[in-house]
Amino acid sequence: MIRNKIYLIPNLLTTGSVLCGFVSIIYSFGGNLAIAANLILASFILDGLDGRVARITKTTSDFGAQYDSLADVVSFGVAPSIFLYQWFLKDVNFLINSWLELGVIISSLYLVSVLLRLARFNVSKSNDFFIGLPCPLGAVLVTLSFIVFSKFDFDLSLHKEVTVFITLLISFLMISKFSYFSFKNIGDNERIKFYWLLFIIFLLLVTLINPPLVLLLLAVIYSISGLIMNIFRQFKKRNNAYSEDNKDKYV
Repeated sequence: MIRNKIYLIPNLLTTGSVLCGFVSIIYSFGGNLAIAANLILASFILDGLDGRVARITKTTSDFGAQYDSLADVVSFGVAPSIFLYQWFLKDVNFLINSWLELGVIISSLYLVSVLLRLARFNVSKSNDFFIGLPCPLGAVLVTLSFIVFSKFDFDLSLHKEVTVFITLLISFLMISKFSYFSFKNIGDNERIKFYWLLFIIFLLLVTLINPPLVLLLLAVIYSISGLIMNIFRQFKKRNNAYSEDNKDKYV
């Protein structure tokens, strides 16, 4: 008989996360995209808290991990995909006389990318790095972009090609093999290094200037960090290989 430990607080947070994602879907279908975006952001916060609380209180379990992964499918897969379609993908009609709209195809690709990303995460062992852009960050990029664009009255109808490219780029980053720092081990111990504390305080102060815009910029920086690090590693690998070849020539 298999027995799984079920802890109350972490799983309540996970439940809150998936419920925010589900209600966001309803509001997206109703055209209330501002509320839908905020609900996805709330889901992101709760999703971050459940794992953190579980590690701090030492209440991690296989049940909680699987429950969290299933919740992410709804909150960061289905909800953002429908949000993207209702936001601007439903107006993307590059393919003429097609039985399936291009917007539906692109939003479906986003959803499939999230599923593949989660499946790979479930079988990975690394705690220090994520392989591929985490799907919660993809959802944050989508929702914060909507909030910032709405605030500055940015007309997406004039830049549909760009927004489609960005959506496909986020999907690609999620299924890529780029490494992203996980931040999981920061703060698990009672003491943290002074420069981390100073850095966190600095980020909080900067964020207060314009929270949506600053958070969007931070999300963009984090998203491209994996690509930059991959280019750096490839460059370093080639230099090492070149150095070894030259060394062998003079031996």
